[in-house]
Amino acid sequence: MHTRSLGAAKPEDFDEHLKTLELVDRASSILPPILARLESEAIATLGEDWVKSWQTNLPTFNQTPGEVNIRVILWLWNLAIAYDLVDYAKMRYNLLGNGNHWFPGNKADRLNELDLQQCLAHNPYADKIPQLLEQAHQLLAGAEVKRLSQS
Repeated sequence: MHTRSLGAAKPEDFDEHLKTLELVDRASSILPPILARLESEAIATLGEDWVKSWQTNLPTFNQTPGEVNIRVILWLWNLAIAYDLVDYAKMRYNLLGNGNHWFPGNKADRLNELDLQQCLAHNPYADKIPQLLEQAHQLLAGAEVKRLSQS
């Protein structure tokens, strides 16, 4: 674990994180209802079929033309739409192409130059994904972001 993982810059930044230690032994009873509420909200917003199967047979970024990180972009789109985590999704999306091994792959900014048909052939949403990638790019694209260690 690194202090950047927690966003801690000074010792007192750990205070909130330390409060969770007393809950660790109860995680098996605390987490399931939270996860169920999150899944329920995602299903209500995105649809059950999508939530349960969007990741099916998605290629890795290095199996995708232009090394577009389809899985990460769709995950960020899901977060932005289902949970209104647009600012978080924007920050992470704009790391694509700049995050090195920590956040690999590229954004969906060159879709009109790429043919994704073959790499998406075994996903149930092959026809829908290019449009979702375009929507994600329109929603999330912004200023280039560098990793904290590079800024």
